[in-house]
Amino acid sequence: MANEVRSSEKAFWSIISAVFFGNFLAVMNTSTVNIAVPAIMGEFSTHLPTAQWTVTGFMLAAGAAAPSAGWFGARFGYKRVYIAALSGFFLFSVICILSSSIEMLIIARMVQGVFSGIMMPATMTLIYQTIDKSKQAYGISLWSLSSALAPAVGPVLAGFLIDIFDWRALFYFNLPVSAGAIIAAVKFLPDTDKGEKTPFDFWGLVFSFGGSILLLTAFAKAGTWGWTDVKTLSLVGTGAFLLLLFVKRELKIEFPLLNFSVFQHRRFAYGIILNAILSIALYAGAFLVPIFLQTSLNLRALHTGLIMMPGAFVMAFFTPITGKLYNKIGPLPLIMAGLIVMAIGTFMMGELTIETNALYVIVWTSIRYLGIALCNMPIINVGMSAVPLQVAGYASALNNWTRQCIASLSIALFSGLLAYRSNIRLETGGDLSAASAAAAGDVFLISLIPLIIAVPLTLLLREKRQSGENKILAGQKVKNQ
Repeated sequence: MANEVRSSEKAFWSIISAVFFGNFLAVMNTSTVNIAVPAIMGEFSTHLPTAQWTVTGFMLAAGAAAPSAGWFGARFGYKRVYIAALSGFFLFSVICILSSSIEMLIIARMVQGVFSGIMMPATMTLIYQTIDKSKQAYGISLWSLSSALAPAVGPVLAGFLIDIFDWRALFYFNLPVSAGAIIAAVKFLPDTDKGEKTPFDFWGLVFSFGGSILLLTAFAKAGTWGWTDVKTLSLVGTGAFLLLLFVKRELKIEFPLLNFSVFQHRRFAYGIILNAILSIALYAGAFLVPIFLQTSLNLRALHTGLIMMPGAFVMAFFTPITGKLYNKIGPLPLIMAGLIVMAIGTFMMGELTIETNALYVIVWTSIRYLGIALCNMPIINVGMSAVPLQVAGYASALNNWTRQCIASLSIALFSGLLAYRSNIRLETGGDLSAASAAAAGDVFLISLIPLIIAVPLTLLLREKRQSGENKILAGQKVKNQ
């Protein structure tokens, strides 16, 4: 019996180690390149809206590719798909290093994002498919830890490498880590079943990608064009129409790219909405803080990374603790506490000015990341645990598609809002640095709105969950009688 327990523990940690570094790489390559945007702007002599596509393009492609992860995983097995995605990620890290123009770098980053978008749902699904259910909550908390460590290590590492070398060093770093992750996946992950041959929904992918990219472009350019300009409204309308076509198609065809039937599980549906709200709040800070520190306070990349590091380490420290608390007190108190703590931190970041010092930013970003640590894993697991194992891959793909699309659209929207608010602040007086600082605070306050909306939604989730638990308890009582 003792040998079986030790064997089970060894298998658990082997699987976690194999998926940990893949997810870490995928998340880190968003947070590190945020720090590199000013350096990329300088080398290629381009403006922020263009250079920002190295981040938003990556996230857009990741979101657009995420739906296909469910199909590829079901068809070829998630272990094979994960290893193939890691290999593609390695290859396009090399191509990013060799980029000689901003256009080449953006394209390479977008293709890299495709592999990232497949890696993230694949790693999540592998946890649900290969780890005992009693340990899944803790496994997901460790999976979330990789997402938390990435923004902790990434900005400091990025700042150090950019100051010592240049932005290409970020992609050199990817090479040994992705190679090690491939070796770990081959050695430690158990084989996963391949499914029957089914047709690939090419037009679904076209509608999804086209709709997402048009909406992203509209939000990114709205600050320049104007929110009521015909170009902005045309792109929003066309993008929304394509996404509507995508949803209608997926609901009708026999073999959908993204299986929306998982929304029949109400807890999963509520979890998806909360996950989207959390993504908005998370990427508001990941985007706004580096821009504020480097453009308004004129800090170097390394200093920016050091200021962002304590908050990310707070998130990394509390994420495993949340995993332990999940089985003791349940998800809902953790989600509610996390949303409230995050809302407080976000409100205080709304007070940014040119006079704001580094300590203020460290304290309140740390508070925000504490809130994220408390509710991130519970939101994921409360939804994923509600769906049957056989459709866990599609649920994971839908979860990550939503998160990536919302995150990329949020960054584009925040970029446009930042430019818009900066122009308004400039018109009322002051220099560009002061206007940009105040505008960053304005955008933080705007990002507070979805957090406020999330609170009553969490209460609704609690009612549904309690109703389900009461039915189970009632059934047990009848059986005992």
